[in-house]
Order: sequence, then structure tokens, then C-alpha cells
Amino acid sequence: MRIVLKLGGALITDKRRGAFDVAKMDVINRIAREVAESKNGNELLLVHGAGSFGHPYVEKHGLLEKPTPMGVAETHLACERLCEIVCRSLVENGIPAVPLHPLSAFRVEGKKLVFNEKFLETILESFVPVTHGDVAFLDGKWGVLSGDDIAVELAERFGAQRVGFASNTEVLMDGEPLKEVSLSDVKRRIDTFRLKRDVSDVTGGMAAKLLKIEKIAGKAEVFIFSGLKEGNVSAFLKGEEVGTRILP
Repeated sequence: MRIVLKLGGALITDKRRGAFDVAKMDVINRIAREVAESKNGNELLLVHGAGSFGHPYVEKHGLLEKPTPMGVAETHLACERLCEIVCRSLVENGIPAVPLHPLSAFRVEGKKLVFNEKFLETILESFVPVTHGDVAFLDGKWGVLSGDDIAVELAERFGAQRVGFASNTEVLMDGEPLKEVSLSDVKRRIDTFRLKRDVSDVTGGMAAKLLKIEKIAGKAEVFIFSGLKEGNVSAFLKGEEVGTRILP
């Protein structure tokens, strides 16, 4: 089975406003152990958010308004550091994880992700490629490429059977966790999923995530679940239903 797993930036880092480069090592190491225990020969493509290794730098340098070479460089190097932390934890748990940095591996042309598909297919045969939210070349200029966008695009292009978004929270509506939710419900009640103000996020949070998933809902089994709950990542990789199933 081919699986795409996205680890949210707020799950693996401290994403509170003002925090820079704060990784949650206990969460990262526990998730790495669950991946090692549950991969079971499946082809796994892992994506993670940038969290406090990305969003604060984007805000600091104003990259959404006027990207500068120094801002792009500093932001990318921070994202790269987090990817190394994630890959190292996976390797220490017996998973042959290799980084794939969007700044040099991907670009976007007319909303389409452009990359060397044959090369990534080759990597998938032997390794677990790990890519992440990053700065990238978007339609002729530097911008921010979110981990959610990458996960959705790769899942569609590589025909993933299961796609999981491990977040720092469950999907809640009126304070209650949802077993499943349709995208029509999301669009009708989008304010329910808006971002908390004390979080640094330049890519839209849960509301944006849910809307982006529309592209793959129905083509794959898609779940959003709390990665903070021990065993959820393992259950997802084993093919179990976990968290909220996203319906077309």
C-alpha cells in the first residue's frame, strides 16, 4: 500500500507566537517509534509542517509580501534543520529516511507541483522520503509552499490509498470531536475551524487544511487525527480508522 503521512508543524514544534526553532523531541521520537513499528512494508511518503522553524521566519522577513534573498535563505535553513531532526529520529529507529527539500526539489507552475517524478518513485522503492513546508519558486517568484499542499499533491500524483494528517488537535465542531465530516459541512461552517490567534501560522491552519483536502477526498481514505495521542500514528499506518474521516 502507498501511504502519505503529514505531520503538522504545531504537532512537532512549539508554534506559539514568538517561538523560534523549538522542536518537540518527545513527540518526534515517539512518532518515529510508531512509524518503525507499523510501516509493515508499505511505501511511505512523509511530509511535515515547518512550525516554529518556518512560520516565524516568514513573518519576520515579510516573505508573503516582499521576499528577499536573505529572508528566503534564512527561512529555508531553519526548515532544513527541522527536517534533519525528523529524519535523524527516524533513522535512529531503523527507518531509512532521506530529506527532500522543496526549495531545490519542487517548484509550482500554474498551481501544479513540478518535480522529478521518476526520481521520487525510485527513492520510494528503498527509502522513506521526508519533505516539508518550505520556501519555493512559485509561478516565477519566491513564496511559501505549505506541507499540506505538498501532501495533497503527492498523494494525488502517486495514487496513495491512504492519506493521514496528524495534527496537534482533533477535528472539532462546536467543541465535539467528529467521527467523519463532509467537505460540504466544512464549507458551510468554515468559521468553526478558524485559527487561534496565539498561534503563528502563515498558511491558514485547520480551515485551510480541510479545504485543500477536497482534491483527494474520494480518491483515497483521508483522515485527520491527533498525533499527540499515543498509538494514533501506528493505528493509521496499520490501516485502522482513526480520528476524523474526511468524506467527499
